[in-house]
Amino acid sequence: MAAGLAGFKKSVFFQLSWRLEMFTSVIPIPTFVYFIMVTGAFEGEARLWAVVVAGLVAGGGTVVWGLLFRWFALKRLIAELERLKASANAPAAAKIKLRNQLLAYPYREGRVIIARWAVGVVAGALIYIVQMNEVPWYALFVEAYSLLFVLPISYVMYIFMPESVLRPVLQEPLFAGLPAAGKDIRETSYFSRMLLTIASVTITPIAIFGFMLYTTVTGKGSFKHPEIHIVLLSLEALAAIVIVSYRTAKSVRFNIKDTNDILQQLGKGDFAINSARATTDEFGRQSELIAAVAGDLSRMYSEVRELNETLEQKVVTRTAELNNTLEQVRHLKLHQDGDYFLTNLLLRPLNANYVKSERVAVEFLLRQKKNFEFKGAAYDLGGDLCSAHVVTIRGSEYVVFLNADAMGKSMQGAGGALVLGAVFYSIVERTRSVPAMQQLSPERWLKNAFLELDKVFESFDGSMLVSLVIGLLDAGTGLLYYVNAEHPWSILYRDGAATFIERELYVRKLGMYADGRLSIRVIELKPGDALICGSDGRDDIMLHTGDGRAKMNEDEELILSAVSAADGDLRKIYEKSAERGEITDDYSLLKIRYYGDAMPEAEKAAMRSASGRYYRAKNYLKAITEGELYLNKQPSDTEFMRFLSRCHRLAGNYAIAIDLAERLRLRLPEDTRNLTNLAAMHLVKGDATRAATLIDEIRAIDADYPSLKKLESVLARKIQSK
Repeated sequence: MAAGLAGFKKSVFFQLSWRLEMFTSVIPIPTFVYFIMVTGAFEGEARLWAVVVAGLVAGGGTVVWGLLFRWFALKRLIAELERLKASANAPAAAKIKLRNQLLAYPYREGRVIIARWAVGVVAGALIYIVQMNEVPWYALFVEAYSLLFVLPISYVMYIFMPESVLRPVLQEPLFAGLPAAGKDIRETSYFSRMLLTIASVTITPIAIFGFMLYTTVTGKGSFKHPEIHIVLLSLEALAAIVIVSYRTAKSVRFNIKDTNDILQQLGKGDFAINSARATTDEFGRQSELIAAVAGDLSRMYSEVRELNETLEQKVVTRTAELNNTLEQVRHLKLHQDGDYFLTNLLLRPLNANYVKSERVAVEFLLRQKKNFEFKGAAYDLGGDLCSAHVVTIRGSEYVVFLNADAMGKSMQGAGGALVLGAVFYSIVERTRSVPAMQQLSPERWLKNAFLELDKVFESFDGSMLVSLVIGLLDAGTGLLYYVNAEHPWSILYRDGAATFIERELYVRKLGMYADGRLSIRVIELKPGDALICGSDGRDDIMLHTGDGRAKMNEDEELILSAVSAADGDLRKIYEKSAERGEITDDYSLLKIRYYGDAMPEAEKAAMRSASGRYYRAKNYLKAITEGELYLNKQPSDTEFMRFLSRCHRLAGNYAIAIDLAERLRLRLPEDTRNLTNLAAMHLVKGDATRAATLIDEIRAIDADYPSLKKLESVLARKIQSK
């Protein structure tokens, strides 16, 4: 029995209840009742005794309420605490939940005491009214006014006291090492707490003595000799202020003492500390931070100690692991370099110059970014490709060339270059062995070759793109047909000056061209001229600057000065580029120099005018004969090609007329005049499908073109007549 009683006295419920309810029963309730008796203007002893009875009954009831609330609330929390302590593998979530509930408990006590006062005041008033069968309105006002000084001081006491009693519970080893509470609890700054405490102890004397002064002056006091009551109420107020101030100061002292004790332990190297959070203010947050620091220090100390104890063995083990890893890396690198070498080997016949001509000289310069060694020899690998061949088209010798840059670095780029080179080589060999391909016009051959390459890279679905310049050079006339698909601008080096031969983008990269219009560019090279094509490595230079900071080159015309300074020599162009900074990408240059003879201008003019004279005389056959001689010598004359197509149409040679017009369309894809002539000839030949396609192109270029409606009308009649 005695042991049970001793245990009950040590319980959280008893320790908290006797402190709180003793305070409430000795200070706030008596002060509240006495203040109402003194200032409530009660007349007669019966009314005063009625106030005392109402105060005792209502106050006693709220005390019982507080005890019952505390008993059931703490019983549940302490039972959960004992359950978790008895469990060997208590889940962390359950511990965190219980900790948060214990941290929140003081605020529950604070809310309950406010509710107790509110209910107690109402109950006391009702008890008085029942006893005296009257409603004392002025006394009710005084009763409500009295809450002004009892509620704040009670709320502060009911916050700080539970925190003090629950501190040892929250510092149980059960709660050590839990993660920070964070936003899971209601945090209250210590500034707010101190402000509330100061306000509560300040408002108590002001409210009491202010109203006492008022009742003394107005004569509404219930007793004679008010100075006696002032002294008694002063003592009550002073006791309340001292108790609340002491409890607040003790809370601060406990927090500081806990922090100092923990820091002293850490200073001695004892990291096995329990710095669990015991309050919801900054001191509680500080405890969590100290616990986190202690945990980190403990782990670091353990790691350092373990490292010191096993350092030699770890060095040996680590060295063996590194040697093993290095051996694996060497093995993998050997295989990788072998793959690089095989890819390089496959690219050699594709990345080659097969041109042997007295009129045309072709040179390559190729510096791939990826360098590697295989079996003691140095090689490089990348996505740039240079290739040149000689083919025969319509009985004339042409140099077909390609300079390309496949997307990606090292193996990815090399894979793209390998595919491109193999398909391009296949097209060239097919041209040599298939007579039908040799009868194509240069424009048609170039278009077919480009579309075939593009279709191959479309199958990669955008994961492999290639920029390139592909072209045909007529070795007899110096006429250059070419397509630039998002490749850096091609350079014409003529008479010591380097200039770009294009300034606009007409064709997208291989793999994303889709069904756009293909434009075949035409330029006539003069004897001694050189065409230089290059990948974007010629522009991707990390320049040296005066302030020592590297800067990526953004001037696309920088290459022109290098070409001029090097007099068109590829090796010197590369050296000039390397002198300006670090070349950050694959670097390739392809140069074609034309050495043919130029036809005298007077002779060309005579042949051209002769064809015109026969045309005006309506001798279309003679006009065609002279015109073809001239066009074979001067194939760059696009306007004369239009004239010769018209001559063949008037002579009834629709197949040849259409072929010339189609060649013209490839050079000038948006020439509505030529498209109209071509559509009309296809309608005459009965090819309504091709005519409809051409009419759609005219409509897309100029929906208001004068001849469009007439062509649409003829097309409609052709379709209806079928």
